[in-house]
Amino acid sequence: MMPRPCVTLRDSIQMARRKKQRRPNPNKNAISVINAVEGVMIANVWTNALFKNDAWTFLTAGTALNPDSPWTGQGEPVISLKELIQWPTSATAGSGVTANRLEVIQNNVSGEWFNATIQSALIGVGGRVLRKVARKPIRMGNKLLKQAGLRSMVRF
Repeated sequence: MMPRPCVTLRDSIQMARRKKQRRPNPNKNAISVINAVEGVMIANVWTNALFKNDAWTFLTAGTALNPDSPWTGQGEPVISLKELIQWPTSATAGSGVTANRLEVIQNNVSGEWFNATIQSALIGVGGRVLRKVARKPIRMGNKLLKQAGLRSMVRF
């Protein structure tokens, strides 16, 4: 017969304890202003690298939101979303050369990918540094948002 292990009172109390379930943090659902600004900046970098356009013009060119910025001719390095969607599988560029939409994007990104990667990394690092340096103003801003009743929707 095997001897029973010695269980102390302390061990039995610890075994009886159960972990409390963590309540979900209601502020996690709030939109972070700093994260949103970071995202827009990175979107601008990559739309500029891929489509030679800023993010707003890429999304809205040739639509009712941005009628002053018409979508460009197919085959040119400046591409809008409307053009990208409506581009035939093989379009003729201005020089008479058949240009595929992926070829144009590949030509755009060939010289820009390194700069875009560096800029994206620096934006991410800059956001982290900003959060470290501006901790107190961010905390004060979040307190103001809480007092205004907006903390559940928006945070810094």
